[in-house]
Amino acid sequence: MTLTDTAPLLTADEVTWETIKHLDFYLPIPPAEYHGPVWTVNEDGTGYVVPEWTLGWQIIRWVEENLLGDEGEPFSLTGEQKRLLLWWYAIDIRGRFVYRKSVVQRIKGWGKDPFAAVISAVEFVGPCRFAGWLTADRKDLGLQRGEPLAKPHPRAWIQIAAVSMDQTRNTMKIFPGLFTEACKAEHGIDIGKEKIYAYNGARTIEAVTSSPRALEGGRPTFVLKNETHHWLLANEGHAMSSVIARNAAKSKGGTARTMSITNAYEPSEDSVAQREREAWENERDGLSVKTGVLYDSVEASPQAYMRLPRKPDGSFPSDAESRAYVGAVVDSVRGDAWWLDVDALLGEIFDEANSVSESRRFYYNQIVTADDAWIDSDLVGGTLVHPLARQYRHEVGNDDLRAGWLMVHPDDPIVMFFDGSKSEDSTGLVGCRLDDGYTFLIGVWQRPPGERGKHWLSPREKVDERVIEAAGWPERNKVGRFNVVGFFGDPSHAQDDEDSSRYWDGLMDTWHQRYKEQLQIWATKTGNRQHAIMWDMSSPLHQAEFVAAAERFVGEAQTLNDIEEFAPQFQIDGHPALVQHLRNAKRYPTKYGVSLWKGAREGSKKIDLAVCAIGARMVRRMLTNIGLEEQEAGPAELWGQWSGMSANQYAEGKW
Repeated sequence: MTLTDTAPLLTADEVTWETIKHLDFYLPIPPAEYHGPVWTVNEDGTGYVVPEWTLGWQIIRWVEENLLGDEGEPFSLTGEQKRLLLWWYAIDIRGRFVYRKSVVQRIKGWGKDPFAAVISAVEFVGPCRFAGWLTADRKDLGLQRGEPLAKPHPRAWIQIAAVSMDQTRNTMKIFPGLFTEACKAEHGIDIGKEKIYAYNGARTIEAVTSSPRALEGGRPTFVLKNETHHWLLANEGHAMSSVIARNAAKSKGGTARTMSITNAYEPSEDSVAQREREAWENERDGLSVKTGVLYDSVEASPQAYMRLPRKPDGSFPSDAESRAYVGAVVDSVRGDAWWLDVDALLGEIFDEANSVSESRRFYYNQIVTADDAWIDSDLVGGTLVHPLARQYRHEVGNDDLRAGWLMVHPDDPIVMFFDGSKSEDSTGLVGCRLDDGYTFLIGVWQRPPGERGKHWLSPREKVDERVIEAAGWPERNKVGRFNVVGFFGDPSHAQDDEDSSRYWDGLMDTWHQRYKEQLQIWATKTGNRQHAIMWDMSSPLHQAEFVAAAERFVGEAQTLNDIEEFAPQFQIDGHPALVQHLRNAKRYPTKYGVSLWKGAREGSKKIDLAVCAIGARMVRRMLTNIGLEEQEAGPAELWGQWSGMSANQYAEGKW
């Protein structure tokens, strides 16, 4: 039987996600995408690729003999979990681990916490370190001559790390029923709520959620980073991850390692999970040096639907067809997690109270933009970034900011937009080239996290220094890096603590006096409040102009070509701060149209550089619309190429 637009439809009782695999459907069901080695099939298609040398075979045997499952039966590893162990414990000819860190990203309910508990138990009292190469068969261990032998770590110190105690409990609560009685007796295991000891305290498993400063200097032998999609800048997740990495790097012979377990992250949150994924992608794509990262994820294809389109005859799919299609996709991404109840997951997926983007993240394991995102996250970090700017950023590693400037010839007319804050939000300055709209970061100043930012104020002197570097100082014959012909700034209404004047007004007046003769467009042109720079967004007229500019920004960025791929009408430099601020922005409907905001009045996510980018492109449009002749240079031309100068020469200040 088939499910097509001509065949009779099956009833909901007759079709399920299981039977759909044996039917022809009116939509193709794209196969899952596999990242990492665990699901790599060997050349003859008879099995999966496994590492040549690994401690994993001995570890698998130990797990099945010493650990217990949920019902008290011997722990039974799935084929997928076994291959993960084989790859995680892969070694080279010297006996050193191939991978220094790993990330396991899986569908919600896959069993990441039990698997992490198993690895922690192995690291605690199991055979987890290289002891040598066997010179004779060891039938008791299932090993042959020439294979590596594993031994326990004599001073094992395992940390289960998370940004909240509740997250650590997801793993810690598994340990009381995990070890067999014989295993506990052999190693003297004493299980507490937050600490587990063996050999009278010589070996430890502990839950840690303390501040990064408290973790500094420790020498754990293995760290499990739990739910890293929740590790954010606001909860000191990034600082905690950095401390953990530094601690692991101090181990002799690279034997201390870290593993992250995570769901698919939300791209606007700038989580540790996101940074680890993007760093691995750069290594995979040859954009950075490989550092020994095992990243493994099973994800639904981007072409997989969650809400099915109409059928070829214009009719809507039935409930049975929708459940069958989505169920087949979920089945493909759950891997060997046979315990996952697909029918129960379908109830969550089709519940209209749950957003489609969250369902895609949790049940398709896809990294997708939130439903209320102002602009598509994948676009912002992908096609919207100029490939040559990306290349120069990679080459000029010691000056991430000015690498984006290489795209701009000193004679190219540009405009700038400034967004000023006193302390809470970021202060930013973004430029936009007139001829093609190339948009790039010129400066960003933002409050440091934690105690360092307690009394921080935006540094007006440093901001002015950057403006002088960019636009010069005509009265002192100082030539700027750019040919600035337009410069608008939105001041903060916050007051200076010393004289109660507005924090940025004095500096903006200075800029007005300094640059008014060279600017070909003024921010305020009429009345008794004429000003070359100050463009106060609180004005109703300016609000309407800005919202229109924000809508244009998204429309021009998210332009599609004939095959429904993004083909933006302009590009950006790809500076991480600019990309993140664009990703942070949420849709904000107003009476003038759809604007953007950070999602909460007191939210910690910054969008100020997104505001600057919109403003810079708005000023560009204003200026080109009043008749300034556009330049002939094309967007693909680089000043560095024109001058015959290398990226390194530019970085050394030889321009």
